[in-house]
Amino acid sequence: MNKTMQIGFNTFDDDVSNARPSFTLPAASGKGVDFVLCHFDPFHFTMDQAIEEAGKVAEALDEKGIEFIANFEFQNFGHVTKSGDYDWANRPDGTHRLNLPAEYVKSLGTAGNLIGVMHDEFEHAIINQNLSIILASRGKTRLSVFPLSESADPKAQADLLDRQLKDFADDIKAKGAKLFTGEHVFPVFYHKFARNGIVPNFKSQKESYSDLQFATAAGAALQYGTPLFNCVDLWFMNTNPGHSPEEMYHNLVFAYYAGVNRVYVESAHCFTDGEPAKLNAYGEKFAQFSEEYRGRERGYDITDYRPEIGIIRFDDSFWGQGDPVMWRYMLFGNPKIRPTKESREWIQAFRLITHGETGKRTFCWDKVAPSMLKKHRSFAAMNSAAVFDENADKKCLSSLKLCFLCGSYISEETLQAVRELVRENGLTVVTPTRYAPRSIGKETFRILADGKGKWIICDNLLDGKVKEFIAPFLGRKGEIRLTFAGDREVRLKISKNGEGFTVLSE
Repeated sequence: MNKTMQIGFNTFDDDVSNARPSFTLPAASGKGVDFVLCHFDPFHFTMDQAIEEAGKVAEALDEKGIEFIANFEFQNFGHVTKSGDYDWANRPDGTHRLNLPAEYVKSLGTAGNLIGVMHDEFEHAIINQNLSIILASRGKTRLSVFPLSESADPKAQADLLDRQLKDFADDIKAKGAKLFTGEHVFPVFYHKFARNGIVPNFKSQKESYSDLQFATAAGAALQYGTPLFNCVDLWFMNTNPGHSPEEMYHNLVFAYYAGVNRVYVESAHCFTDGEPAKLNAYGEKFAQFSEEYRGRERGYDITDYRPEIGIIRFDDSFWGQGDPVMWRYMLFGNPKIRPTKESREWIQAFRLITHGETGKRTFCWDKVAPSMLKKHRSFAAMNSAAVFDENADKKCLSSLKLCFLCGSYISEETLQAVRELVRENGLTVVTPTRYAPRSIGKETFRILADGKGKWIICDNLLDGKVKEFIAPFLGRKGEIRLTFAGDREVRLKISKNGEGFTVLSE
């Protein structure tokens, strides 16, 4: 089976039709791309014009032999999205999300090179109630992506969102898109998306740790059998480019070694400085990467990832939000549901996994927090880790040697699978008392032997005793280790500034 990684960058529909440098130069350099992520803003046109334009762009890309993903971002920034009698985002129930007519999706697929449709930063819009529209209206307009649960129970809201996501994804694919995907600014909802037919697509560098985002998205792809996409995003806060050319290059190389199926850079406008025949340092680094890795057979992809450390959690959308600036203290985009102690447990688990490099309370540089005052780093130490949701089965957990149980809910089927892996495979499990295999009374820390494995039971993951007992599983400080089927191992030595690495073994 061909397991080469597909390489691309994002562009805009008028770049394609006008042959602007950001689109033509990487291909003209002889390095090339396999696909592009093409932004469309159809609400600026009449319906007939939008349909015609979509077909023209598809055909122009097909003439260059390039596939494309149709990306839609306009709905995240504008409340007014109506052209003529058709509204491209606002729904009769007062919610606000992408609304594509079947004729338009059909036109995007005219030339047969449409990979699928993307709702840009979909998870961000859901958990922050279309925050960009709130900011643009100075707080006067708050629009949920989907109708919210009346209950304050996070499980009830999660179940409702599952149904909403499935209906939404099914509708877009029924109209002619082969697949549907989003883009994840924050390391949440990968599993919820994947479970409901939405391909996980993690942003790397940006304001997060790239390998932490990967570990979360990889678990979703493994658990639900989806491809894995990766956006190497040049934005940092409000600056573009906000990362160095070297950091961009190493994030692209990381995608290759991590088994990603499709990787692309946002945004390709940074590849030139306006001179129509010359790439700048970013463009040159992208061209270098394309020359080195495009079409290179690596012999594995994300389906072959065999993590050794796992986090099992109920994904309530918590990444550390809650500050005085913009990130509202709520879950699922529902003001009735607030983070709990259980919501934070997986952040603490990652702090252990990364040898203390990640924060105690948040993962991202977005939030105003003391731990995020330090300079951004793309990479943190991590020894073959992945995150699974509360419904993970025994098969997808079978490669684990160490596992953390976190969050407010884990299914009985998943807990039973974990118990069997402890007894049969020698799995070590770190768990709060509520998920312990039997009552241990009021003890705050205890280790239970169970068959070939053991349970470390503690309600404070940052207790020094936990770190002491799991140290043999955590790998080396300053290194990323990835393990794949067939005893394949990749080891990366992280640079001092955290922006790159050297390959120690592959």
